[in-house]
This record gives sequence, C-alpha cells and structure tokens, in this order.
Amino acid sequence: MGAWCRRRDHRGGARTAVTPPEAAAFIDIADARATRSLTGTAGEEIVWRRFGHGPPLVLLHGGFGSWLHWLPVVALLEPHFQLMIPDMPGFGGSAPIPVGTTPGRLAEQLAAGLDALLPSGSRLDLAGFSFGGLVATHLAKRLDGRVGTLALVAGGGLGAERDPVDLRGRRPDMSEDERREVAAHNLRAFMIADATRVDALAVEIQQRNTSRRPGLVSRDFSRSRTALALLPELDARVAAIWGTQDPTVGGRLADRRRAVEAAARSAMTAELPGCGHWIMQERPAELAAFLIDAMKPDQPAGQKGWNT
Repeated sequence: MGAWCRRRDHRGGARTAVTPPEAAAFIDIADARATRSLTGTAGEEIVWRRFGHGPPLVLLHGGFGSWLHWLPVVALLEPHFQLMIPDMPGFGGSAPIPVGTTPGRLAEQLAAGLDALLPSGSRLDLAGFSFGGLVATHLAKRLDGRVGTLALVAGGGLGAERDPVDLRGRRPDMSEDERREVAAHNLRAFMIADATRVDALAVEIQQRNTSRRPGLVSRDFSRSRTALALLPELDARVAAIWGTQDPTVGGRLADRRRAVEAAARSAMTAELPGCGHWIMQERPAELAAFLIDAMKPDQPAGQKGWNT
C-alpha cells in the first residue's frame, strides 16, 4: 500500500501529531494515488476516486463533505475492495446542482455514473455516512437487486431527534489560524467526541470540505424519516452503526437501532461507546472491521448480529 498509508494504519491506536502542512501534503499524496474518473453529461459531471481491487464498495460522504470524509479508512479497506468514492453532485469537485435537487435525484445521477464505470448488472455494496446514508438508501432502491449490503454509518434520514449543537461560523477577516480554530471547535462540537482525534488532518479535511457551500441543505433531508421508510422495500441486507456520543441521535440510540432492525428485511446494528458522529476519523479500525464483516457475500441472516 506504500508509505502514504502507514500513518493511517495506526490511527486505531497510538497517534502521531502532524502539522497543517503535513496534513495537506498527506491528502494530496492520497489524492494522487487514486484512479480518477468523470461521469455525467456536460454540467452534471461527477468526480470519482477509486482505490484497490476487488468487489466494488461505493462510499458516499456526508453533508458539507467530499470523498475526504472516508480518507481515514481507505488504507484499511482497499486491500478488501475496489473502493469507489464520489464527490456527490453539488459537493467537492463535482458539478453544481440546481436549487431544489433532492437526494433521490443525486441517487439517479450516481446510478448512471456507476453504470458507466462498472460492467452492466454488476453487483456491489454501498456505505453512506450521515446524509450520504440517506442518498445510499435511495441508490440501493434504484439499483434494485444489485446491492448485497447497504451500510449506514451514522446514517441520515432515520429520524429528526437530535441534540442542539454550538457551531461557529467563519468571517472573511479571520486569519488562517482563526479559521483552523473554528474548524476544530465545530469538529469537537458536532463530529468528534474524543478531542484527541481532532488533529491537523481532521481540521484540514474539515476546512476543505466546508470551503464550498453545497447546492442543497442536507440537514433538512437528514432529519427526515425517508431512509427508514425505504428500508422495507430493499432486498439488500442493512448494516447500521453509530457512536454513542453522536449528537445526531443523542439519547435515542436504542430507539434508532430498534427502528432500523424492525424496518429492514435483514439487519445488523452496532454502536461504538464514547464515539461521536464522524466514525471514520474517530474509530477507523473498528469501523473498517465492521464494514468488512458486513460486506461478506456469504454472511447469512440470523448469524453474527444479523437479525431478520
């Protein structure tokens, strides 16, 4: 996998602090390693990054995000899968989207992109983080019969209840250090429960992700119950995981787990004690192990946590 990923491999245990320039260089090196593809017609282009070889696993980022939400687990997952990580339409480096675009429309564009990148009828697995979980659920519905497992990582669209969060905004007159402190504060307030995980790399990713305002207010969609309503219609197995300190579920995690288990035809749910919302950054090794187990093609319902 090369030297670029060694720093990430140990992030489930001891950590090495990095400076902002080192964090920026790490992202650029990882980006250079990716196989990049463009799909979509003029004005609707989607940027995809692919890592590794094996069965396709599509990873969808969260709101105010990009492919970088998944960077902390790329090195852990790429030996097992062909990772296909888009900047969803309207996010990151992909083309802007019109006002009024819905998660269902994003799923339609992503499905067309997958059809362009994979052989016709290819089976695949999906994982969506936060708002990306809602889009992934729409995508699983659109790819009827082709999805083995849908993984919802702190997934959106499963209910509106959440704790209030103290987020700060940036001002044009702020220095770079002040902007980094705002990003670090917002990560601690909303994304990461363990403050030691708010390192230079997390701050750099947060700054890059929030430098572009997306074309839709993902928060409103994430607070809906749309994904929950779609789960009974899916043939795919559903694997869902949350951190117990995730403010998007607050003290209602047990209710959220029961709702997913009741709605899905085949469900596996888990929680990570003490973990916040951005599980990939805070507990990468545990999340990678959960996803690898969930995506096993011979994983039968009724075993190892699967509930039907």
